[in-house]
Amino acid sequence: MSKYILKRLLSGLLTLFAISIIVFLIIHIIPGDPIAIMFGKNPNPELINIARKHYGLDKPIINQYFIWIKNLFQGDLGYSIIDGRPVSELILPRITRTFSLTMMGILFSIILALPSGIIASWKHNTWMDLGITSVSLFLVSIPEFWIGIVFMIIFSVWLGILPTSGYVSITESFIGWIKVMILPSLSVATVVAAETTRMVRISMLEVLDLDYITLMKSAGVVNSRLLLVHAFRNAFIPVLTVIGIQIGYLMGGVIIIEKVFAFPGLGQLLIKSISQRDYPIFQACVMVYGVAFVLINIIIDVSYGMINPKIRY
Repeated sequence: MSKYILKRLLSGLLTLFAISIIVFLIIHIIPGDPIAIMFGKNPNPELINIARKHYGLDKPIINQYFIWIKNLFQGDLGYSIIDGRPVSELILPRITRTFSLTMMGILFSIILALPSGIIASWKHNTWMDLGITSVSLFLVSIPEFWIGIVFMIIFSVWLGILPTSGYVSITESFIGWIKVMILPSLSVATVVAAETTRMVRISMLEVLDLDYITLMKSAGVVNSRLLLVHAFRNAFIPVLTVIGIQIGYLMGGVIIIEKVFAFPGLGQLLIKSISQRDYPIFQACVMVYGVAFVLINIIIDVSYGMINPKIRY
């Protein structure tokens, strides 16, 4: 197991190295000068040259990349070009917010998807199966931001029970934090839950057709035990793979939802850094997404053996 984990960590580092190169090149290729944006209209050329030298933007792009990587390994994310604050100070609070939003979205997704997929597979070719699959297909076809707007109209405008925007820290008010998190979490969870439901249904149908399930049925095993213990345990491995991918997807996918709900997460900061060409912030945000995606996939791969002891690395 330790050998496998080491191998996955090394491959993850190579992936992150490739991501760093792509990210660095993309932000520097995009038209726009952050120094010119910082000084606004009619800037002083001498001040621009001084600022460019201060941030190291006068050096060749290869040198800039290796300086950035060296500082990254030392834990130095640099300083924002626009407001001069440390990048770590800007992104650390937002990482926890975006991660909380992602995890709550996944939690809602699992709560909705697992029972729905199991019921649809058990009631295969019935009106219940048809209803669940139809709703899932409908939700998969709808953009997340549209669902978020619908939720805002229902729960905020019509019912007036949940806020449409903003953020309340969990340390300030737990109830306020829950209220702020519910709508954006449900918005990202709805589409993901629909995809997971379809995956659970397909996996369960494959397992329910196996001989050992037929044998257990003939032996009189209770349906609940047959489904949840014997069938779902084997069907959950491909579902777990999908959930792991969805966590990484949601880390980036919540960017749109954060914009819709004015949620001060990492996605909002990323969008702002792109518009302002704030290189250090953009690079740090994308690398955070990359690290999260790689780590989540490693954790999912390792957890296979815990779910099914027959799996060996």
